Amino acid sequence: MAPNRKDGKKNITEKQEAKMLAEAGGKSASDSDASDTEWQMVQFVDDPNVLRVAIIACPEVTLGFLLCGVGYQKDRFRNYMMVESETPQEDVEQFFLTVYRRSNIGIVIIDYDTVKRLRTMMQRCSQLLPVLVTVPNKSSLITYLDKKERNRRLRQRDAY
Repeated sequence: MAPNRKDGKKNITEKQEAKMLAEAGGKSASDSDASDTEWQMVQFVDDPNVLRVAIIACPEVTLGFLLCGVGYQKDRFRNYMMVESETPQEDVEQFFLTVYRRSNIGIVIIDYDTVKRLRTMMQRCSQLLPVLVTVPNKSSLITYLDKKERNRRLRQRDAY
């Protein structure tokens, strides 16, 4: 029998893993449906100290972050929303409020076009967490960089 860990789950030794493979007919876990239940001994438990990242952006930006591993889904909640031009405003606002009020969200990444849609709601947000981060998308990159350059010039002028 494998030694128990502190959290009560059993560690699987190499001998036990080989035995489980032999019982499954020498097939790997992906080859056999019967062995899928045996391989699900390790479960991930949500740690309340872990803060997650949420994304509200166009499909290209959202997909990029999902490919990086930011996606999360549990209990019919996903930490991302793909916003297109035909997405209803109330759906975007509702998802933003849901994400903003969750205690396990530490960063909310929003693309530039969605920020413009949520401007009035974001002005009322005053909590320290989650941190709201604006990222440009491919359609707003030029506008975003122009605005950033203009703000930089204003800061330099005010510094003198």
